Amino acid sequence: MSTTTAPGARRGRRGEDTRRRIEQTAAGLFSEHGYADTSVQAVADAAGVHAQTIYQAYGTKASLLAAVGARLVAGEDDDPAVHPAQRAWVVRIQAEPDPARKLRLYVRHIREVTPRVVALIDMLRATAPAQPDAAVFLAQIEDGRHLGPLHLFAPLAERGQLRSGLTLAAACDITYALISPDTFRALVLRRGWSWNRAERWLTDCLTHALLPASE
Repeated sequence: MSTTTAPGARRGRRGEDTRRRIEQTAAGLFSEHGYADTSVQAVADAAGVHAQTIYQAYGTKASLLAAVGARLVAGEDDDPAVHPAQRAWVVRIQAEPDPARKLRLYVRHIREVTPRVVALIDMLRATAPAQPDAAVFLAQIEDGRHLGPLHLFAPLAERGQLRSGLTLAAACDITYALISPDTFRALVLRRGWSWNRAERWLTDCLTHALLPASE
């Protein structure tokens, strides 16, 4: 069995290594030159692959952009090809039974994602008015930021662990507005806060906004 599965495993690893290289290369080129001015051929040349390899793997440049976004959000510890609901950070947050720790884990995740995605978000915002693909993907990112808390915090609402009178929808709206890469950017990159200080403050804000006051 090992003699037949080993070559397949090696091919799978090589395929994933190639996808990682393509997506990392595309992320850099998209951020530096913009979506419209980065061709599939330019990505292929910089990544050391044939353009046809990219088309076979992703189909379109828009799909490559989506894959780049997924990899940046997931980081290198999670496989972005796995459905988001199965990623390690989502599973960890969902499994946490303590409401306060659950919120802390969520804020920590956004802190970790922010440095990886801000350049891509900036590029998308600059490109979106003239590029429908970029506009669609930017809208998907924003929708995802709202849907994430909806799934992750639903157990809090089901168990009556949210602040009295606060609906799940309102909790998601508050989280969407407060805990974002833009908020971290404003505090850390604009106002000079440390990442730890920003994370602590945002965690406190979210805890006070969503959970009952501690006795």
